[in-house]
Amino acid sequence: MAFHEYIDNVNVITNPVVTDLNICVFSSTTANCELDPRKWHPIKKDLHLYKSQQHAWLYVALANERELDDGDLVVTDIRVSRTPPDSSSDHSWESRPGGIWILKNKFRGMVDLAVTEVDVLFGVDAVDPRPQWNLLQSSLQLTDQPKVPLARLTVLHGRDTPRPDARAALRVRRDGKFKIVQISDTHMVTGVGVCEDAIDALGNPLPASEADPLTVKFLGGVLDVEKPDLVILTGDQLHHDIPDSQSALFKVVAPIIKRSIPFAAVFGNHDSEGEHALGRE
Repeated sequence: MAFHEYIDNVNVITNPVVTDLNICVFSSTTANCELDPRKWHPIKKDLHLYKSQQHAWLYVALANERELDDGDLVVTDIRVSRTPPDSSSDHSWESRPGGIWILKNKFRGMVDLAVTEVDVLFGVDAVDPRPQWNLLQSSLQLTDQPKVPLARLTVLHGRDTPRPDARAALRVRRDGKFKIVQISDTHMVTGVGVCEDAIDALGNPLPASEADPLTVKFLGGVLDVEKPDLVILTGDQLHHDIPDSQSALFKVVAPIIKRSIPFAAVFGNHDSEGEHALGRE
């Protein structure tokens, strides 16, 4: 089966529960694994960020929660490390490619204890602001890894639910005011990025530094000072032609979500530029 056939052949699983993980490596003509597309589903991100002659993709085996029996094994924990994690379970950790270790237990109808979704983000500065998702600190251990932001797994147990402190509706304050903060042109990238033209308060040039962490810190400071009722992102949240828009966009919205501030966004021209950019739809 060709590379594009693996990636495009996807069946939607409702009420998913993760039963296994694997990493497949593809060249332009060959693949290193044969997986049943009815069971295995790709995370559509090249773990090498399209900078290698080979493509590596994470595949997740999924089952419908309602079709599982009490004795069926499901994944209940995922780690990434060079050695097996310590286990307090009756079951042993199982090794998978990329330094992935999975722990399986019998389902027993308790979906909150099972891993239900797995995703991939990139970079040491990656964040996952989605409720109940856990971004693993260790990056995947891949062979022939090019010099790109490293891939990291992020994992959801159970079903995601709204944050209990999320605001239900926009409301004018008791003093009759409603404050909006507009954020534009953050130009986030995949990975930390480089700021090469920073200056100090007197206009003197500063050494090159990591760009995105500075931007995130600045955004958090503005939100803490202004305490807005609404944040509006008005375009060019992302730099053009970056390999993973999700990792970059999460860094923009994480400070807002952390503070439970409602927000809305529109895209600028850079947000949808590039082969792997977000679509405007």
